[in-house]
Amino acid sequence: MMALTYDEVTKASGAVAHGVDLTKTMTDLTVDSRNVKPGGLFVALPGAHTDGHKFVPDVWAKGGVAMVEASFQPLQGPALVVPSPLDAMGTLTRRIVDARGTIVVAVTGSVGKTSVKELTAAALGAKFATGKSHGNYNTAIGLPMSYFRSDDGITHFVAEMGMRALGEIAALTQIMPPQVAIITNIGPNHMETLGSMDNIQRAKGEILLGLRPGGIAVLNYDDDRVRALASTIPNNQILWYGRQGGDCVVKEAVLTPHGTLITLEFRRNRLSLTIPYLGAHHGHNVAAAFLAAIAVGLTPEEAVRGVESVPPTSGRLQTVPLGTLTVLADYYNASPLSMTMALDVLAHQPATGRKIAVLGDMLELGVLEEQGHEQVGQEAARRADIVLAVGPRSQKIAQGAQALGSHAVWVPDLDHAYDWLIQHLRAGDVMLLKASHGMMFETLHQRLEQWGGPH
Repeated sequence: MMALTYDEVTKASGAVAHGVDLTKTMTDLTVDSRNVKPGGLFVALPGAHTDGHKFVPDVWAKGGVAMVEASFQPLQGPALVVPSPLDAMGTLTRRIVDARGTIVVAVTGSVGKTSVKELTAAALGAKFATGKSHGNYNTAIGLPMSYFRSDDGITHFVAEMGMRALGEIAALTQIMPPQVAIITNIGPNHMETLGSMDNIQRAKGEILLGLRPGGIAVLNYDDDRVRALASTIPNNQILWYGRQGGDCVVKEAVLTPHGTLITLEFRRNRLSLTIPYLGAHHGHNVAAAFLAAIAVGLTPEEAVRGVESVPPTSGRLQTVPLGTLTVLADYYNASPLSMTMALDVLAHQPATGRKIAVLGDMLELGVLEEQGHEQVGQEAARRADIVLAVGPRSQKIAQGAQALGSHAVWVPDLDHAYDWLIQHLRAGDVMLLKASHGMMFETLHQRLEQWGGPH
């Protein structure tokens, strides 16, 4: 946790303090009253179902300080009063980032941004004290909490920046202006809210407009829409990566029993490294992290050493044994591109049994919903022995797979999926579980673990 006194917090956020001991140190920053610790700051935000101001008395009872709107009364405990708690949290973050000279590396993209965030943080950690976004804390709420929960002495911070609408990434760059900005790719995620690929491209491109003067963009040369954004960057301060060309070229990415062996070419030199993540697509992610590390001053050797130190648990796609089965689990999010990447990993898994793709609905595809699901079904047919499609939208996955002659089954929900799996799974099978987070595939996984697998 950063060591900030409430005097510093009050001045940086523009708050008016009531009953706060300004000499005390802020012990935490949270928007969840259940997590308040003595001396912690609770930011009272309006929520989808309730208003954080309702829980301020609970915060005071736990020895916390509340950041509240000016209209909140009565002030019966320590409070920082501001016009907007959300805006004040962003202002506080920006002013401390500037005051401490924190170098921010920001990452966005439709697929791979969390993996790139983890790999970049590992790379920078080889030389610098580095913080990073926690989990999927990639919003105007999550980034400040991650930043202030970092170690007090950090000099660098890797910020994952997400969005659901135009203007959101631009707002994040005002909170944490990047010295280095990475765009992994641009795909149809959030088509439902943004309406077109052009709008998605524009939304992702906001990260480049937020670069600090003299900042550097790290961009995917293989993605046409990312490449088209190059004209928005002053003085062409760009480092490119990809298979097709760039400053760092992905020459090879080969799955091993416990990860992926990646060969890069940088300034005519070949560099090989192994990461504990599964998937040839991580070649691009590693190249992005490597160039970000170069951009902030690491040598190639330091960058490689740092990337290789990434912890295996930080990867999205995890291999988990389940009795005599092997499960590839990734149910954080899903798009046609990430589904295909996961299916590639399934296809390359050693197996004594069959390869079974259990695929659920992909959300927020908008007008591309039917096409995207059908496309995934076709990709699954090429890579799996059996396809089990789960959920109303996934009927199109089953239809796409069946059109190519695959053994594909559709079920309407998780209960039916569980019943089908315990009847049909065999010893030695390798099973992929992949869907958008809203499908709650983790509950299916938990039920299968309780079952224990076939004998």
